[in-house]
Amino acid sequence: MKNTLFVIAARNVLRNKRRTLVTAIVLTAGIASFIAFDSLLAGMDRMTIDSMMDLTTSGLVIRSPEYEENSAGTPLAYGIEDPAPTVAFLSDKVPGITAATARTKFLATVSNYADEMPVVAVALDPETDGRVFTLPEHLEAGSWFTGPEAKSVVMGGALARELGLKLGDYVLVSARTVDDNVNADEYLIAGLLDSAAPEIGRGGLFMSFGAARELLGQSLPVTEIAASVSRAGNLDRVLAGAEKTATAGGAALKAAGRPPLAFTPIGALAGDYLAMRNMKAKYSFMIILVVLAIAAVGIVNTVLMSVYARIREIGVLLAYGMRQKDIKRLFALEGLIVGIVGSAGGLAVGALIVWYLVTAGMNLDTMMGKIDMGSIPLGGVLRGEWKPASMLVGFVFGVVCSWLAALIPARKASRMQAVDALHFV
Repeated sequence: MKNTLFVIAARNVLRNKRRTLVTAIVLTAGIASFIAFDSLLAGMDRMTIDSMMDLTTSGLVIRSPEYEENSAGTPLAYGIEDPAPTVAFLSDKVPGITAATARTKFLATVSNYADEMPVVAVALDPETDGRVFTLPEHLEAGSWFTGPEAKSVVMGGALARELGLKLGDYVLVSARTVDDNVNADEYLIAGLLDSAAPEIGRGGLFMSFGAARELLGQSLPVTEIAASVSRAGNLDRVLAGAEKTATAGGAALKAAGRPPLAFTPIGALAGDYLAMRNMKAKYSFMIILVVLAIAAVGIVNTVLMSVYARIREIGVLLAYGMRQKDIKRLFALEGLIVGIVGSAGGLAVGALIVWYLVTAGMNLDTMMGKIDMGSIPLGGVLRGEWKPASMLVGFVFGVVCSWLAALIPARKASRMQAVDALHFV
């Protein structure tokens, strides 16, 4: 009986080609839109996290436990013991860490002798910093320092313009030293950075450890080690990998008998953004809900019209001994077939769009130009991400909604009496 019902249902779906095609196209468009939109959202999330790892936070930040507890104030009192051997140890002994570099962040003020701006400055090793961060690739003018000990700085281009400074000018930098005194000195602007991240473009100031020790004191500590981690093809795997690397790093230090350090992976460093990302993902499902609601109305209409067009046929089937629940199954099957066809089409079209987004991407510079979106990097090529789970959800959701929508007219058809149906003209 089940095979017979399926054959009859498939025949009736093919018989009403126009209504079936329209409903399937609506379903296809909705599911394909959901899959493509979800892929783009994931690509934007990946672009933002990649930007953070390349420019501001790195994939893994290692600090002393004391500094971690007071990190909001960027204190200079809590450094890492033996930073150079620790950097080498982490790079060689911890799986997942691809490179590491020492840094010290401190509060400073930059001035053109008329106006001043507060910044969070960074002291770094120009030779190793580029192994973790891609800042040298974002220079709009100048060079990445003139030497490890030179009295020069690299600063954000937007910050320099706001102060009326340009490449080759001198900027006055003042800050509180490790002895809690205030010191100031002049530095040559060796390079200007162009970045959408406000921490870089509007508030970035970078100097070598040599220059920073002249300003803040020769006992200036290394307050953090920034480490790059392995990059997987999927953002969730990147976050999970960084978390795993942080755990492995702590265990490696303990096994080697080295002083304990606090490992903070990118998932924790970008906690606020990722919380917003999860909220955004919930709203993305509204797209498929709206389109599926429209498709559900079409499916109800398609099956209901089929019911009214085949009342006498229903009577004949009942007269031949088909039970009412079989009539209900017959029309539910018709809706299910339409749902499977439309959902499969949506899956295929969506996969094709995602393939294009992953391989070619969207050139945001060409499409949108220079638009300031704060910390969200709205430039370069935005690529999608493969999300098999979302694609499966779209397909299953479409099929289930189609089947549920078909139950309404199917129930109406099953309640007909054979005598009344046969007398229908």
